[in-house]
Amino acid sequence: MEETLRFYRAQFGNRAYLRSVCEGAAFLAASSIAIYAAVVYATVHASNPVTDFVLSRVGPLNVRFLFVYGTFTAFVITAGLLAWRPNRLPFALKAVALFLLVRAVFVALTHMGPSPIDPQKPAPFLNSIFFGSDLFFSGHTGLPFLAALAFWHIRQWRIFYLALTAFFGVVVLLGHYHYSIDVLAALFITHGIFGMSCWLFGRDYQLFRSSESQGASRPKRAGRKKLFSIGGPGRGSEPVTLHAVGEDPAAERPTRGRIVS
Repeated sequence: MEETLRFYRAQFGNRAYLRSVCEGAAFLAASSIAIYAAVVYATVHASNPVTDFVLSRVGPLNVRFLFVYGTFTAFVITAGLLAWRPNRLPFALKAVALFLLVRAVFVALTHMGPSPIDPQKPAPFLNSIFFGSDLFFSGHTGLPFLAALAFWHIRQWRIFYLALTAFFGVVVLLGHYHYSIDVLAALFITHGIFGMSCWLFGRDYQLFRSSESQGASRPKRAGRKKLFSIGGPGRGSEPVTLHAVGEDPAAERPTRGRIVS
């Protein structure tokens, strides 16, 4: 907890960090408007459903509980990871915003009707969020995979988000919420989005990984700063002084046997 507070004090006292967070929040708000407009457009202009190799052989099953509340659970866990290390927030905001923007373009271009699912529907609020005609590509598969790529340097979270990607990929197919091409293409498109995010927001990505990088490099720095003495048998040991880069050690070294005032 003390380390987390130290991160908050360091980041929120930095104007560049606050500016980057505001830019990410504005980008995310604009992308949310774009994806909402794309979903409405695709739903109004949706065509008939098409056949699918996987969906023709499985389901539809009632996996609505896993589909809806699994999403909320994943959101809470991810929000906790970002709150725990605020240095991750700028890149996360911008990468998700770019993901939504790219997905809005694909949704607006593709107007396939959804595959028939079980007739029971949840409350209108949940239905408007989770059950539109925004099929290509699957956001439930892509977003966990995007998180897995972002947390790739942390083994436990990499495994968690990869498992979550597989979980949602299976759920959306069993419930006929997406076609199989939506799930498969999401992995490749998301990988491209992550690469674009690292290229466009390189400094934010370095900041995203900075908390783990600092923790990994601390033992090495301590080892380099360790003082030791050099001297043979019967000789007095001579202290070794560490000089900064650019300093001239000879200019500061006193002459043996002389007192330098």
